[in-house]
Amino acid sequence: MTENNYGSPWDVIIIGAGAAGLTASIYLAKAGKNVLLLEKGSYPGGRAISTEMAGARVNLGGHALFRNAFRILHEVGVTVEGTAPKPPGLLMFKEADGKERAVPLSQLLLGSFLTFHEKIQLVRFYSSLRKTDTSALQHVPLRAYLESHISSPRVRSVLEALVRLSTYCEAPDLLSAGAAIHQLQHGQVLYIDGGWQTLVNKLVEQAKKAGVSIRPSSPVLEIKGSYPKMSLVLKDGTQLASSFIISTAGPADTMSLLNPALPPDEAAIYQQLIPVRAACLDLVVSGMPRPKTKFVLGADVPWYYSNHSAVAALSDQPGTEVIHVMKYLPALNKKDPKQDERELQGFLDSIQPGWREHVIKQRFLPSMLVSHSMVMAANGGLPNRPGPEVKGRPGLYVAGDWVGSEGLLLNASLASAKEAATLITNYEQK
Repeated sequence: MTENNYGSPWDVIIIGAGAAGLTASIYLAKAGKNVLLLEKGSYPGGRAISTEMAGARVNLGGHALFRNAFRILHEVGVTVEGTAPKPPGLLMFKEADGKERAVPLSQLLLGSFLTFHEKIQLVRFYSSLRKTDTSALQHVPLRAYLESHISSPRVRSVLEALVRLSTYCEAPDLLSAGAAIHQLQHGQVLYIDGGWQTLVNKLVEQAKKAGVSIRPSSPVLEIKGSYPKMSLVLKDGTQLASSFIISTAGPADTMSLLNPALPPDEAAIYQQLIPVRAACLDLVVSGMPRPKTKFVLGADVPWYYSNHSAVAALSDQPGTEVIHVMKYLPALNKKDPKQDERELQGFLDSIQPGWREHVIKQRFLPSMLVSHSMVMAANGGLPNRPGPEVKGRPGLYVAGDWVGSEGLLLNASLASAKEAATLITNYEQK
């Protein structure tokens, strides 16, 4: 299709040119489908973009690529370079007087911070981690699971911190223990050289190579019809016809586009989902006061600090480093952006005193969307997440980090994108 031929019927139109949309488009185009990819922003990538700050490539908050995403990335022709970060060097604990105490991770088992009994509990948990049957724990809240297996509140706080690190989720009373432990079992990550923009660029390259038409600055107003006569109306009035539509716009946004709306009982599946968010302080710095402090994780405080430049190439300027500081935000409590920013600055004051003198440029994202939905125990965990097919609307599919029974975060986006593309391909072959 040429640039002036967007009004012609398409086999598939995909809403959203983030990782899920780009991945689905590649599978479909390689299967011989005529694919149009619409992006409301001025360029593809969604939340996976990196921005230029003082000559450095800075992700939107601290991003890490789980290695089990490689399989699907390789299938669509994408490889990225990067390095695995070392485990957190320090864990932050709240003392009885309200002050924070930084404890080296190595001292949890070797020092006196934990009692002998607590050390045994921690060792036993990790020795049995790989053998844990997560399918039996999908409907069990994480906190309830830990309380039934770990008597020490301090050890539970360490394990909850490691779950936050791998899921970005600060809701142990709601989060599925099965989903959380599965994520810990597959927790190997790397920081990508050049930032996540490198991943976006390679997905865009493969999509264009496969014949996908990408149209930026094209926000959608309505989704109408059903297979085989579906249509989209853009906010500028443009009407587009297609046999199938995939929306990667998130549950609330997708539901708001439907005309007519889904029946209340069907829409309820999407309306009950709770997003995962984080307050992010992104810094470009000229070194830091304590250069050996590269990775700090809050134990009973929901904080994160990581020098991503310690392992990934993110700047061409010698001595310039990219630091990400985050607060994992509670799921249901009211947020206070100014208080969250002060918390993160105070966290930095305690681990990197004098850090402000090293800042070249900084950015605060008060409520960064990490995932459109946590995996909730009350909903049955991973197996009961919404699937790619939208029931009652033949021809309409969804994909993203909240869809399908496989994985979290980017892994869920890629897996659901592949599944949606496969369902469409197989639908036409029936």
